[in-house]
Order: sequence, then C-alpha cells, then structure tokens
Amino acid sequence: MKKALILGAGHVTKPIVDYLTGKCGYNVTMAARTVSKAEKIIAGREKAKAVAWASNEEEKLDKLIAEHDIVINMIPKAYHVMVAKLCLKHQISMVSTSYEIPPIKELHAEAKERGIIILNELGEDPGMDHFATQMLLDDIKADNGKIIAINSYGSGLPSFKYNNNPMGYKFSWEPKGVFLAAQVSAKWLDKGKPIPIDGDKLFENFKMVDIKDLGTFEAYANKDVTKYVKPYDLPDDVTFYRGLLRFSGYCNNMRNFWKLDLLNDNDKLDWNGKTFRDFAAMLINTSPTEKLEVEFVKFLGVDHLSDIMMRLKWLGLFETEAIKLENGSKLDVFIELLLKKLNYAPSETDMTIIHVDILAEFPGGKKEHRTVTMVADGKPDGDSAMAKAVGLPPAIATKYIFDGVIKETGVQMPPTLPYLYKPFVEELAEYGFVFKKKTFNT
Repeated sequence: MKKALILGAGHVTKPIVDYLTGKCGYNVTMAARTVSKAEKIIAGREKAKAVAWASNEEEKLDKLIAEHDIVINMIPKAYHVMVAKLCLKHQISMVSTSYEIPPIKELHAEAKERGIIILNELGEDPGMDHFATQMLLDDIKADNGKIIAINSYGSGLPSFKYNNNPMGYKFSWEPKGVFLAAQVSAKWLDKGKPIPIDGDKLFENFKMVDIKDLGTFEAYANKDVTKYVKPYDLPDDVTFYRGLLRFSGYCNNMRNFWKLDLLNDNDKLDWNGKTFRDFAAMLINTSPTEKLEVEFVKFLGVDHLSDIMMRLKWLGLFETEAIKLENGSKLDVFIELLLKKLNYAPSETDMTIIHVDILAEFPGGKKEHRTVTMVADGKPDGDSAMAKAVGLPPAIATKYIFDGVIKETGVQMPPTLPYLYKPFVEELAEYGFVFKKKTFNT
C-alpha cells in the first residue's frame, strides 16, 4: 500500500486527500502545526490520519518522511530546502506547487544520483499555465511556426456572479500568502530584452487585458519568465509576459496599500487596547481625531470621494472597533480587517482562470494568435475552484510517479517535462478544468 505524506493543512489541501484516498486508495498522513485543521480535512477517513508537526521540528519530520513513499510539500517555500534534503536522505520523491527556487535547483544532480524526482510548479499558476503554454507550443511547432510573443495569465477571483464587493476580491487561499506573493519582484522579456520590475513597483506597472468572451481585466507581472526560455525552446528574441489577472481597480488599491505600508509584515507591534481608527492614524503618523479622514486624503493625495477612500471606509479602517490581534505586523492587522468583509458567504463560489495567448508566424509570413483559455467555478458549499486547481495537480502527479507515467529523476517542473500536459489536461477535464483552444488572424 502506497503511503503519501502531505505537509500542511491549508485552504487547498482537501482535494489532495480526496484524490489520494478516494481515487487511488493510498494511505495518507497529513502533518500540520494546527492538527485540528488536518483532522477536519481528514474527517475520519479510514486510510488517512493527522499528526501534529511544526516546521521547526526537523527530527520529527525526518522520521515521518522515512515512513512514507512520497512527500507532497504544501508549506511555505522557506522550508522547502530542509524538506528536500530529508527526501534526498531517505530517497523519497517530493512534489510541490511552489515555484522552483535556486537552492532547490542546486539539488538536481544529487536527486538524480539518489533516483528520486523533486517536482515543482504543479498547481494552478504555476502549473496549469504551463500545460496551456505547452499545448500551444506543440501545435505551433507541428505547423512550423515561429514564436513571436507569449502572454500567459492566471487568476483566482470571485465568480462573476459573486463579484459583489467594492474591492473586487475575496480570499480563496491563505490571505497572508496573497500579499506576500504580491511583493516578489518580476521579470518579463520584450523581444528578448529582460524587463525587471521590483516587488514594490509591480502595481506601478500593471496593464489592461481583453479576453474574448470573458471580459477585460487588470494584469500585473508574475515572477521571472527568463528561466522558462530554454525549457520551452523559445527563440532569443521572444517577447514573454506572465501575469496575474484581477478585476478593475485592484492594482490601484494595492498601490495605495503600499503607500500606507499596509503590506509590512516585518515589524511586530503591540495592539492591545488599540482600535482600527488608532491603527489608521498610526499609518500616517497622526492622531485619531475627527480630522483623521481629512489627513488621510492629504497623505494619499486624493479626493475625499476617491475610490480608495470610499473603499477604506467600507472596510471599516476608520471605525473605533477594537483590534482583536494582541501582537503582530501591520499586515496582520490589515488582514484581520479584510477578513471581516472579503470572505465567501455560504453557497458563493470562486473561479480560476488560465489564459495563454501566443503570437506566431507561419511559412508564407502569415501571423496568428493562438489561445488557450480555462475557466472553472467552485462548487457551492463545496470545494473552491482554487482548492481543486492547486490541489489536484500535485495529487495527480503523485499517482503518475507511482504508476511510472513520470519516470524522470532530478529537479523538474512542467516545462522540463513537455509531454506532461497531455495526461494532465485529459484528467483535469474530469474535474471541470477544460482547456479551450482558439485561433485568431492578425
């Protein structure tokens, strides 16, 4: 009986347990700091169990890995090297949804020597976006086309029907993860020239994106595309942009959040006895007087009826309600405020979007835009679209490793395994993730 160890019990892990125990019949252990969260996901399943484990308990993790046949790593990337090295020690393969980071890539030779695979970037984005891109690249190559430009987008948003608050956003995965990921620098390619964007400038460089039959969105750059050029076998002069889609207004909201230092997760402060109005005053170094809103307008350089001021008022930033958090960062307080208004109500659903548009030139000089679009909604009162989109790919990969569909060893990701999209796309369609191709003449 195959035994899988899942590290973490976050928002997107339930579909992993469902798939591995239900479809595959594997034994599953879920290890998490808050064991009650893991127990809720396990829900008394005969072939699954929950154990308490914190990321600083390396010795306990060592023993856990030794008892299993594979590790599905769903914890923050700060601990991935530790987990990967223990997997190497016990010759146990590891699957992760996270971006491949240089310290992990450095383990490639050792992983090959030990006969295991460390497979990264298998989620929604990164993950499904790679499948869509490779699907188009294969089609274009078969037609002797030359890649001119790739625009690849992913997103997790409220379903159109439930995009019903002035922020245009609700949390379908870990709130802190949303904001920390939005502070990572990015790099895209303009005709082969790298265009770097610092993490604090992402929202100073957003753009509008029209997707036929779907709508118009904002997009901001997502991570560094340059590492994909060689695996995808792209030309040196390619234009390549990866971005995240948001509803209109999101990026300007984030620009103002940056200006107010609301995304600061570094300094831990005492919030005992403080209200959100006190917090607001501290953000602009003033006092919580009756003129606070006027001072805010001056600080932000906006009109008192500007979108950002109306949205901050709607969130309750200027209310005298007590902050429940006793100690934490500004971001922690901000998340407490946001969670009062930006959660999904019962029966409301989210959606995931993957959209890839490749401009290619074909023999005779003809140019075409070839696109792949995937849109999927969550299930009312069931799994969110984001949970399934992130959780299913690593679960499916686990089965493919055990079944020998994936035979490679070393440190890998979908772009280094170009055949991978075919079985994944076929199986993901069973769960509502359907990739639709279209062609448009330029």
